[in-house]
Amino acid sequence: MDEAAAERRKLALTAASETSKHVLTLTTAVVTITISLAKDIVGKASSADLAWLQLAWLAHAVSVLTGVATLLALAGTVDEPDSARSIYSANIRLPAALQMASFGLGLAFVVIFGVLAI
Repeated sequence: MDEAAAERRKLALTAASETSKHVLTLTTAVVTITISLAKDIVGKASSADLAWLQLAWLAHAVSVLTGVATLLALAGTVDEPDSARSIYSANIRLPAALQMASFGLGLAFVVIFGVLAI
C-alpha cells in the first residue's frame, strides 16, 4: 500500500471518530436539556405525550452506548496493519449506523413530544 492510501485511511478513521464524538456531545446535550426542563414541561403534558419523551431518552441512551462502541472499534483498528484498516469494517459500521439512527430517532421523538405537549 502506498503512503497516500495509508494517509487517506488515517484521515477517514479520524473523521469517523470526530463525527461519533460530535453526535455523542449533541445527544448528551439533548438529554441534559430535556431533563433540566422536565419540571416545566411535564406538568403541561399528558401521560401519553410523556411516552414520547421517554422514548426519546431511551433512543438517546442507545445512541450514547453505540457511540462509545464505535469509538472503541475505531481505537481497535489502530493496532491493525495499514492494509486492514477501514471505516467500512463491520465492527465499525454497525455501531456507527446504530448510533446515527438512534440519534435521529431520539430527535424525532423529542420533536413529536414538543409538538404534542404544547
